[in-house]
Amino acid sequence: MKKVLMSVVAFLVAAMMLVSFAACGGNETPDETTIAPVVEDDSTVAADAPVEDSSAAEVESTEAPSEVESTEAVSETEETEVATEAESTEEATQAVAAPTDKAEIVALYNEATAKVASAKPGYKKTVETKLNDLKMGALAKIDLVRDTVGDFLGEGTETISVAKGKASKDFVKSTLTAADVTAASCKLSADGKYYEVTITVKNEKNPLKGKSALNRFTNDYKDINEMRDGLIDAGAAVETIDITVKAATIKAKIAVDTKAFSSVDYTIDSDAYLTNVKYTIAKVKVVTGNIYTTVKYSDFAY
Repeated sequence: MKKVLMSVVAFLVAAMMLVSFAACGGNETPDETTIAPVVEDDSTVAADAPVEDSSAAEVESTEAPSEVESTEAVSETEETEVATEAESTEEATQAVAAPTDKAEIVALYNEATAKVASAKPGYKKTVETKLNDLKMGALAKIDLVRDTVGDFLGEGTETISVAKGKASKDFVKSTLTAADVTAASCKLSADGKYYEVTITVKNEKNPLKGKSALNRFTNDYKDINEMRDGLIDAGAAVETIDITVKAATIKAKIAVDTKAFSSVDYTIDSDAYLTNVKYTIAKVKVVTGNIYTTVKYSDFAY
């Protein structure tokens, strides 16, 4: 009986131990659950994304000053270029500013005539002299006498063309001075490519070749000695000749960059007074008239 009781007790103790172990085992997490495989799902990527964004932000924040500096450098460069262009434009404008001083304007004209003398360009020249208000009594009705007087006073029109490279005595290398002129003006053409010069030469009485302001820029007039010789050649004689230059005006267009003529025009307005003009059997006590000469140079080819 005692053995039986001991066996029952042992069985109960064993059973209680099994129940106790089972209870403890139920509270533990199985190994398979703790060793679950790691799967990179969207939540993992999303978790990593802020790190990548943070790096990119750091890069961007690091590079941002460079871009700003670059933009500022470009702006400064552009401003410098604009300023340089403005300065260049201002300098160019100042460089081609038309002279205002009388001596400077005369010097500009003289320089252009010197260029013609040295470069020997081709050009066209037309000289026209008109006798206006000619008064010579009854002799004015005689065509032969009228033509003779007109001839020695230089009346008529002549056009010549000078080939490039050919020297011509028809063009005078001007030696005008400020003292020879009463007025001088200069302005730039509308396109800024030319100086437009106007010079008024002082009035003179009996301007002689080689000794007058008139002759310092032109040969296109007859002085009193040439008129007297013309009368003699025509078989006539004259007691006195007086020629009074009322106005002599030069107008020239000169290239800004080369200082070369584009065109030259000038006019000479004079009054003539002759006494005791004899021609064959006729004699006129007083002959008066106006001599108006226009000279045009054009088609310059350098």
